[in-house]
Amino acid sequence: MKNSSRDDSPGNIERSPLVIFDFSGTLSLGAVLFAKDKTIRRALKNSGLAGLGLEKPETFWKELVEPTWEEGSTTARGYVEVLTDRLEQYLEPNQNSPGPAVIRQAVSHFVNAYFSYSLIDPRWEPAFKFLSLRRDTDTVIATDHYAEATEHIINELHKIDLKAAPLDQALRQEKFFVVNSADLGCLKSTREFWEILKNFLGTGLYKQILLVDDFGFNEQEDFYGGKTKALKRREKVTAILKAVFQTELRIFSFFLEHSPQNRAGLSRTYLEMIEKADFFLKEHLREL
Repeated sequence: MKNSSRDDSPGNIERSPLVIFDFSGTLSLGAVLFAKDKTIRRALKNSGLAGLGLEKPETFWKELVEPTWEEGSTTARGYVEVLTDRLEQYLEPNQNSPGPAVIRQAVSHFVNAYFSYSLIDPRWEPAFKFLSLRRDTDTVIATDHYAEATEHIINELHKIDLKAAPLDQALRQEKFFVVNSADLGCLKSTREFWEILKNFLGTGLYKQILLVDDFGFNEQEDFYGGKTKALKRREKVTAILKAVFQTELRIFSFFLEHSPQNRAGLSRTYLEMIEKADFFLKEHLREL
């Protein structure tokens, strides 16, 4: 992605707080639910991937996602492309491989199912509307994700009438920006990711940064989540943000610590965390 810098001339509003949200596992409960065993098994079956030998979620994670995650999350190739290529490699020793067209179709159906779950939970809308009314506040959704996610998240924000754009297309009227690792070519755990964001937003504009992030805690545990990994990721990202932005940083760790297995219970726990995060934002924004 080409670095750019926003116009900070005197006629523009001087920003004061910067709010940063994670996406999967934080803004999207559906992304968490999709990774649950029963749901992902159904998606594997309905997409046709199970019929190609991927009926077990653990096989899907180990053989398809893990080998392709770095490429998928740091290039423009996208979820469909990297999974299709990897599945062709996985099935190649099998003389009964159905061919590229069938494989791509199954992968596309699966990816569509995944994004149909990965929606911004509507219970975030009051918090987002509150932020949109603050003339001095910018809001960023920063995510490690596949290339398709950028447009998907933009569309989700447009559903609640928020002006939003990816960095390379953003103009001054937007106050919501989507920063995707696939677009930047680097992950959130790298300094480069945040340097690119800072170069776009401008230097010295923000008195405080508020970060709401699950640091992978709520996601598929064997692959990305788990508390130990999340705490290490939080420590690393915190250090980088402080070093890059040189301003006060406050963090709300969106950990679903005691998440029940049933969907209704998880939804209630998630709502409680949204309410706590909303309180966190309003409490600290009132101080400015």
